[in-house]
Amino acid sequence: MDDSKRITSAIRDYIAREHMSRDEFAFRTKLGRSTVDKLLVGLFSDKTLAIVEGHTGLRLRPAMPAEGYAGEEAEDAPSPAAVPAPPRRPDKPSIAVLPFTSMGTDPEQEVFADGITEDMITELSRLRWLFVIARNSSFTFKGRAVDVRQVAKELGVHYVLEGSVRTSAARIRVTAQLVEAELGKHIWAERYDRELHDIFAVQDEITRNVVAAIEPHLYAEEGFRAASRPPESIDAWGLAVRAMGLINRIGRRQNEEARALLQEAIRIDPGFARAHAVLGWAMWWAARCYWWHDIWAGFDQAALHAKEAVALDPTEPWARMTLGLCLSEGRQHERAIAELRAALDLNPNFALGHTFLGWGLLRAGVFDEAVERTGQAVRMSPADSFSGLYTATHGLALLGARRFEEALPFLRSSVAAFAEYPGHYNTLISCCGHLGLLEEARNFIEARNKVGPPIHVSVLRRNLAGFAHGPTFVEGLVKAGVPE
Repeated sequence: MDDSKRITSAIRDYIAREHMSRDEFAFRTKLGRSTVDKLLVGLFSDKTLAIVEGHTGLRLRPAMPAEGYAGEEAEDAPSPAAVPAPPRRPDKPSIAVLPFTSMGTDPEQEVFADGITEDMITELSRLRWLFVIARNSSFTFKGRAVDVRQVAKELGVHYVLEGSVRTSAARIRVTAQLVEAELGKHIWAERYDRELHDIFAVQDEITRNVVAAIEPHLYAEEGFRAASRPPESIDAWGLAVRAMGLINRIGRRQNEEARALLQEAIRIDPGFARAHAVLGWAMWWAARCYWWHDIWAGFDQAALHAKEAVALDPTEPWARMTLGLCLSEGRQHERAIAELRAALDLNPNFALGHTFLGWGLLRAGVFDEAVERTGQAVRMSPADSFSGLYTATHGLALLGARRFEEALPFLRSSVAAFAEYPGHYNTLISCCGHLGLLEEARNFIEARNKVGPPIHVSVLRRNLAGFAHGPTFVEGLVKAGVPE
């Protein structure tokens, strides 16, 4: 009798928590109404409980005698074989976007909430490495208080994105959070406050920002998941996502570890385009940081892997971005910009892609769009998951456009985020020179010379030859007192 009370209490609590009627519970579990009525007064069999467990995720039977309560099964109760098992989680990362909750009574607010949910499903579906649950399945949870762990079990996903929408006068607030569903662990959360001048423009902007912000967190979480598995079971994808988590921090040690992981991924699967593409990016960055004995050999190796990745999969955005960067190093500006734009056509929410399209445009002398693109990357990923790279590049674009006062705070921020990279210092020193901040410039020259070969105007003049922003950059160095 105690077991019966415990079980009926658990089921009643579930029905109340889900805001269901008895009829809705009967429909959901495919049990007849008479069977549900008996169930709620303690008359049930082991078979009935198995059906309820399969549909609700409740654990009801361990304390029951093996035979349960026999003879009370309704004729309309399906057999256990008729109960669909929860879907198996796919091998690749998977996510469901729950309908965002409208926190008011205005019907237009609810339309906005539904629209932003649908847009996020669409934009996440552009990430071809990510399995995204379709809209019709996600929207079955609309208007219900749900446990994300139960949602994940029913839909067979690793992650759940949920949020809410609230309006006040001409302003709107959207909150979003990404949850690792198995443990109910929050990975990321953000709040967006916007003026409602154009509801569709606001919807598009918030959607882009959310998708751009969560992608690096998904890579990092998948890297942790892969690292926790036995070494012999880690596949090429697991190695690649571990590497991507490392290169987000762009330090030398992490870069070396990432390249080793990616080379192993390619050994396991030579046709894995993403591994070739990200290895090309890691090699390009190592060459930019002078971590190669011969930096041009580094650029050549990066280009080889980028070209291989494009040949394997022309729709791989990392491949097109990295190939564009390598072409830019060779001063092939028109071809470089075409490849960098192609990366964003494939994934418009690729924050790093926006940064490097801005870099390519800056080098080609398209200063206004360079500022726009790099600024968009900073807005899409304000935490700058690439250790100051977004802020440094935006500051560099502003410097190229001779907007020195605007550039200064971004360049200071980039040095604070990645103090071991000489390139961040170089741009900040030039900016200080243009603004007449000579004492600050001297301090940064001293700090910069501790992390790399001493800075000289002649070296940077030669390195920047063929780039449109080069003369402005060098002019600032001269004004800052950098030796020739």
